[in-house]
Amino acid sequence: ALSSAASDVYKRQMKIIDADCSQGKEIEQFAHDIFVFSYLCGGISFVDIANLTPANIADGRLIYHRQKTHGAINVPLSEKAKAIIGKYDSHCEQAGYLFPILDERVHITPLQKKNRVHKMCSRVNVALRNIAKRLKIKATVTTYVARHSFATVLKKSGVNIGIISEALGHHSLKTCLLYTSPSPR
Repeated sequence: ALSSAASDVYKRQMKIIDADCSQGKEIEQFAHDIFVFSYLCGGISFVDIANLTPANIADGRLIYHRQKTHGAINVPLSEKAKAIIGKYDSHCEQAGYLFPILDERVHITPLQKKNRVHKMCSRVNVALRNIAKRLKIKATVTTYVARHSFATVLKKSGVNIGIISEALGHHSLKTCLLYTSPSPR
């Protein structure tokens, strides 16, 4: 059973995940997809989502190395996560990336990729704040919140911090503790 703190995080998370954004602006639909995908895939970070290609999917699993720590991550893909990826198949066929963030025809140098990821993350975060406002969620919602919430719910559910650290791709338990400590509301 979840503690009350984990329950609050979980309820907020589910409110966003269960939100119907299909009639919203295209950027809000995309932001919602990114948020849900991150949560479902072990709290994958935005930069790691941006760099996913079809080569990162094998046998129903998402397999990648974190951009920040180069740690290896291997998580099962739920049907919902697969459906989100499927929404962007036409982009992927042309651009080489699973999500419409990077395009291998345009973003070639590391600097171009970094600038594009930063710009898109900002746009997605603005859209997530708009979604949260519409849902009357007072907490600031960003792409980071999906990652943080994934870790917090695991911790509050009694999962060992070492397992959470490994799931997030951290090399240090100290880093993981930052993710799982109570955040300001």
